[in-house]
Amino acid sequence: MREHEEIKIYLKACWEKNPYLKKYNWEDWEKAYDAGKVIFSTWKDLSFFRINKDFKAYPVGTFFNESLFVRGYPSIPRIYVLKTGLIRYLSYPFYAEEKIEGYNVRLVKIGKDILAFTRRGYVCPFATDRWEDFLPTIPNFLNKYPDFVICCEVAGPENPFVSEWPPYLKRDIHFFVFDFAQKGTGEFLPGSRKINLLQKFKLNHPEISGPFHPEKDYEKIKDLIRRYHREGREGLVFKPEEKGTRVKYVTPYSNLTDLKVVFPYLGEVDPHFISLRLIRLLLNLYEFEEFKDEVYKTLGTNLFEEALKSIKEKKVFDEVFRVRFKNLENYHALLAHFKQARVNIEIIKQSWENGYFLVEFKKIYPRATQFWGQKLEGWGEVD
Repeated sequence: MREHEEIKIYLKACWEKNPYLKKYNWEDWEKAYDAGKVIFSTWKDLSFFRINKDFKAYPVGTFFNESLFVRGYPSIPRIYVLKTGLIRYLSYPFYAEEKIEGYNVRLVKIGKDILAFTRRGYVCPFATDRWEDFLPTIPNFLNKYPDFVICCEVAGPENPFVSEWPPYLKRDIHFFVFDFAQKGTGEFLPGSRKINLLQKFKLNHPEISGPFHPEKDYEKIKDLIRRYHREGREGLVFKPEEKGTRVKYVTPYSNLTDLKVVFPYLGEVDPHFISLRLIRLLLNLYEFEEFKDEVYKTLGTNLFEEALKSIKEKKVFDEVFRVRFKNLENYHALLAHFKQARVNIEIIKQSWENGYFLVEFKKIYPRATQFWGQKLEGWGEVD
């Protein structure tokens, strides 16, 4: 109880000093904290709060303390049909950026440190450990632009969270910078200025095409989707040059792969996840009929093969991940994060190799094991 009150006193001190918190009354922040919408977090000697559920105008993943305020990365609507969706949301000029299959982090300079924060506002020990391997010019960038937040996708076969990645990544991971945002306001840089800075600082980034017109360049954008589908890429994010709505669209390949990866783990994921991807596939074919035979041939295999194999083997449902760290302290922080998030893991092996600590571990999914196990044991349910 004493700790709870001390944290609340610190929250009020943040409210008194941070102008972005003053947008709402102290009583609103106090109620949000009491309701679990605002969570106290620490990383080494840094103390901060993160917004755990949407609060007023501030989205999930916003984090702050007395001198820092970083808005959560906004959700981007998905369009199901390119021809009508582009016209509905976008006008000339806009850019089409490759949508990378990975997980979102924001790099922020706090004091002397550059930390990676996840979409939900946690410090990511893994991305914090590894960003310098792939984005070595970031310190120079943030020395010049200390009030910028660098938005990245972490992708590749050796990441601790996501079991899909672009097929052109064969080893380890990569960081892809896709946005620069202002601390405090969360406003993004215009597209042309972003591209200029990406090139100037030699920052790895997704493929960017455009600028485009939503009607005149429809066929060019369709050709991009065709190429991305054939190359096994996830899709596109469409971003206006200036302020405005952003939207995304994914390839048939991405929808097929999602179904293959997730179907065995029903019980861990909402069945709505499956139905949404089937709807997306149907509307992919409405606009890209040339992929119909391929989708018809692949869909049944992707849905059932892995799940059926696992059910027949009557094994515990799990996934194997492999990661590498430079700093053991960050590895232990990742283990602590898994424990806090109640992720069940089992370490398979770990060793030092060429200056990196390599770890292979399983994520164990008891609800998926129970989901299929009950059905195999003959239990019924009302549907």
